[in-house]
Amino acid sequence: MDEISNTKIESGIYSKGKITLEQMINEIKKGPNAAQIGSIHTFSGIVRNTSKDGRPVKGIKIDAYIELATKSIEEICTKIKNIEGIIDIILIHFYGQFEISEDLIHVVVASSHREEGFKALRIAVEDYKEQLAVWKREDFEDGSSEWIH
Repeated sequence: MDEISNTKIESGIYSKGKITLEQMINEIKKGPNAAQIGSIHTFSGIVRNTSKDGRPVKGIKIDAYIELATKSIEEICTKIKNIEGIIDIILIHFYGQFEISEDLIHVVVASSHREEGFKALRIAVEDYKEQLAVWKREDFEDGSSEWIH
């Protein structure tokens, strides 16, 4: 993480563990419009121990089409920044092999007031779930695995 600590953190796809939520919040707070920020909203997606259908999961692998996923993230961030009252957003999705409770994605939205911040955060999360070119392989406790989008 040291190599990233002195560089501007930008939205995108990063290998697991490259950036922390705290680093993202600090980046938002030192942005050019930081004095206008009245609230910061965060979302973190983490690995849970069951699949959507309830099967026990021991971990997952995330793979990404980096160029396409980055383009989608940039489009989502542009859309969010155009919402009235939104000061800034950073959206980071990780790829690699993950265990239960490890971070998969962080979204940080800075807004003038909380209401538009909550709304924008929800839009960003729903959009990335629908648009991002990432694939997830769930590794189940029984030794089997399954790729899903």
